[in-house]
Amino acid sequence: MELLDRYLHAVRFWLPKEQKKDIIAELSEDILSEVDEKEGELGRQLSDDEQAAILKRRGSPFAVAQSYLPQRHLIGPALFPIYLFVLKLVALFYLVPWAVVWAVLVIFVPSYRAQHPGLELLKTLGTLWSIALYTFAMITIGFAIADRARQRFDDQDRWDPRRLPRVRDTRRIPRSSSIGEAVFGLLFLLFWLGALRFPEISIPGATPMRLTLGPVWLSFREGYYVPIAALALVSVVLAGVNFFRPYWTRLRLGVRAAANSVSAAILAAVLLAHWAGLKAQWLQLTVTKASGQGIGAVEKWINISVAASLLIAAVICASECIWDVRRILRIENGHKPSMTR
Repeated sequence: MELLDRYLHAVRFWLPKEQKKDIIAELSEDILSEVDEKEGELGRQLSDDEQAAILKRRGSPFAVAQSYLPQRHLIGPALFPIYLFVLKLVALFYLVPWAVVWAVLVIFVPSYRAQHPGLELLKTLGTLWSIALYTFAMITIGFAIADRARQRFDDQDRWDPRRLPRVRDTRRIPRSSSIGEAVFGLLFLLFWLGALRFPEISIPGATPMRLTLGPVWLSFREGYYVPIAALALVSVVLAGVNFFRPYWTRLRLGVRAAANSVSAAILAAVLLAHWAGLKAQWLQLTVTKASGQGIGAVEKWINISVAASLLIAAVICASECIWDVRRILRIENGHKPSMTR
């Protein structure tokens, strides 16, 4: 029953994490019992319209989920899950990046610490706290008003179960994604092995020059030539397997998690080995303005840019590793079963 799967999936989204499994199992069994009873009366399977009618009598996913949530006074249980969801989004996409930028300034920019000595440094967080308090207050007031309006103009009878979004199989791998990963991995492998090179830069009347990526890249390439080639090959092979068998398994997730963890460790080792030199180059270019012009400055900026790119790559690899480990712990043997019969 695809329609029931979609309905239960919508209800599940708004339930407390620790209670989702039990509540959905109970709700699914209850609805299936009602469907069986109705089919026994009619002597046939229910049509989609008849299934939709049963789900509509149950109420919207919001209404069903709220019956399992504790009652709250300022914001009703129908809107409280959305309220929490919005607060999390604001924290994740605005407040957390703001705090990360502040931490980077404090740790890596001596001039910023010099401008805000002692307790003055903590006072620079005042803007963050003000923004957080203001945002929390405005969102809370807005949802409180919306909840009062919802109670007056309740439109639950207008919702249609057939408009619920389809349940997405989180284990299925889009073939377009596998193709993209394979192509990118193959191009990187060819570049890493030397089959692809940066083009020469030709200036009239001067000797042609080939772009170099600086000491960080040279250390990365010379020190980890074989491991990175092997990891790139694993990525290409894994993408090929995923194309023909487009469902994640524990084994393949484990391989990808291991490859990402090793990649993140290698990138971190390279960056730590060059951290002092990168910091000195950054200070020369931004603070003391020494060697701020000419080829020397260009080489320093290229080296810093390469280091920044490797840092981003390390963060991405570490994040994907953590995400894959979480999926391994949650994944079930075989294909993901339907929530209903």
